[in-house]
Amino acid sequence: MGSQRDKDLVTRAVSGDVPAKTEIVSRHQDLVYNLALKLVGNQEEAENILQETFLKIFEKLDTFRGDSSLQTWIYRIATNAALMSIRQRKGGVITFDEEVDFTPTAKYERMLRSLSSDPLDQLLDAEFKGALQKAMDDLPDSWRIPFVLKDIEGLSLKEISDQLDTTVPSVKAALHRGRNALRDSLADFIDSYKGNSEKEKSL
Repeated sequence: MGSQRDKDLVTRAVSGDVPAKTEIVSRHQDLVYNLALKLVGNQEEAENILQETFLKIFEKLDTFRGDSSLQTWIYRIATNAALMSIRQRKGGVITFDEEVDFTPTAKYERMLRSLSSDPLDQLLDAEFKGALQKAMDDLPDSWRIPFVLKDIEGLSLKEISDQLDTTVPSVKAALHRGRNALRDSLADFIDSYKGNSEKEKSL
């Protein structure tokens, strides 16, 4: 449920209040950009999605009813804008059922085997975020998108399947492949992280 502050802010923005529009942008632009960057893996494309998202937001702002928070409502628009951008880049189709030829380099041959047992939030320091973003950028869109929406953004499998217009089994399969690829991609980083942790414990 949207807060009264959200509703008041939207009412002011819809009436043409410039400070209200500015506040909406300033409060949510980082969320939109970061989500877009995670989904598309390209800064220039993410910036375009950011602009497109806020164009859509202000076009549709009078339809906001407060059934969810303003942030959730904006999040949905940003996700749809990112998926539309990806579909346009790929000729209108994102296929989640097909096998994708993804071959990790030799340094990628081990890792995230431990990611499933180590809480992700314990590893998310600046260095890991950079390594994870790089690994996600290297994933095919059809694997990266479900991973971002499920493991980072916290959507349910049903919500993801609805967003992507595909089936829950297809989402599960793509998510499994994406996680495995990331485990391989981040193997050296996790090995190093564990080694440093063991050293700290021994001090």
